[in-house]
Amino acid sequence: MTAIYAILAIAGLLWGTIWMIRGSLLHGCMALLVCTSTFGVLFFEFNAGINLSIDRLALVGLVGAFIVQWKLGKVKLRPWMTIDYVIATLMGVIFINSCFLPWGGESLVIQHFLNGYLIPLTLYVVARNLDYTEKSVRQILVFFVLFGVYLAVTGVLEGLGQYGLLFPRYIADPKIGLHFGRARGPMVQSVSYGVYLSTCLLAVWILRDHIGAKWRPFLYMLLPVFLAAVFFTKTRTVWLGAGGSLLVVLWLTLQGRARTIVIASLFAVALLGGLSKMDGIIGLKREGTVKDTRNSVSMRASFAYVSWKMFLDSPIVGHGFTQFKAAKLDYLGDRNVDLVLESIRDYDHHNTFLSILVDLGIVGFIPFLAMYYYWARDGWTLAHRQEPPWAKSLGILFLGVIVISWMQMFGHEITYTPIDHLLIFCVAGMAMGIKQQFDPVVAPAAKISQVASRQQPTPIVMERRTT
Repeated sequence: MTAIYAILAIAGLLWGTIWMIRGSLLHGCMALLVCTSTFGVLFFEFNAGINLSIDRLALVGLVGAFIVQWKLGKVKLRPWMTIDYVIATLMGVIFINSCFLPWGGESLVIQHFLNGYLIPLTLYVVARNLDYTEKSVRQILVFFVLFGVYLAVTGVLEGLGQYGLLFPRYIADPKIGLHFGRARGPMVQSVSYGVYLSTCLLAVWILRDHIGAKWRPFLYMLLPVFLAAVFFTKTRTVWLGAGGSLLVVLWLTLQGRARTIVIASLFAVALLGGLSKMDGIIGLKREGTVKDTRNSVSMRASFAYVSWKMFLDSPIVGHGFTQFKAAKLDYLGDRNVDLVLESIRDYDHHNTFLSILVDLGIVGFIPFLAMYYYWARDGWTLAHRQEPPWAKSLGILFLGVIVISWMQMFGHEITYTPIDHLLIFCVAGMAMGIKQQFDPVVAPAAKISQVASRQQPTPIVMERRTT
């Protein structure tokens, strides 16, 4: 067995070196998404002095390839934009905050910072500095569609109870992950699964503008499968994220009367369905009892109340990164409110926004909100640009991803694993890279001439770097 591992290691090193020099970093980004969400430690892990898995090796390979191709001049680092300074500020706040906490042993602080922020940031930096063409944007959309087909079929099989047909096999193990009995995919958690599935659903619709008319019926045939898988997640935030993001994408891609009819019809159906089935939605029967589901709804009020009390006690710098679970215990004895606060004793936070507010205070909450503000602003700008027409597709997709992620963050803490943020930061990096690639820039020679003469207006050129 040792000899086999040695042969595989040598072959991997050889092909990995070739790929680092000549391979596509864009394909590497997409491969990392698949490896992290599907082929992580639950799929395969081995010990080589340290525990290694396919997703960790893929991350190291992508970073190595990026550095090698940068040194070879195949990749040029773009200048920083405002959003990059905002992200750097957020990372700095988390790091400084974490320095005042214990880091020994299996520190949850280190794991949280690494998994939830540094690994996604690494993918953001790579995607942010790539050059994009119409072909590469089409490849991105095709990737999401194909990966989405796998996820959707997996979710439908789970919803129908056909666990024997699932791959990887660990999906069928009720002892692994959360939410067994719902559609949860290889992420073995319905929320993370819903983030990826909903993003892929949007890609199915957006791809129709990048293919011929004869292929579009095949895309339309996929939509019911995706929607069925979304339903089988039995997770309200996933439903809201998928529905809200789809409305945004339809609004940005349809025109005239078609847009009005489609949006109004979908909104009316959602409103009528929500009002008529409100009790059923609140008391949704999932892997537990109806009572358990109703309790999960009431627990969110307890999380909000305790978070507010904790914020009032330390509003500026918070209680410490990743410290909510331990710090909240002192607040559960409050009897001034008609809530069962003890019900949240054993739980981490169920709201990303409140979690950051409590852990990092205002100094961390402001850059976190600012990050999404600038992302949304730049994504909106990209989605409405006229030339080149293919560039706007990534802006539209990114706006949809923001809606999806915000719906999940209102109901869950999504930063404890790299899965959710990895997708969000990846699409963000792609969108910001395309936006800056085609932003108007002032030619250096023209700037010098303008300073010297102050007579002629500075000419504007369009920077269009392509591979």
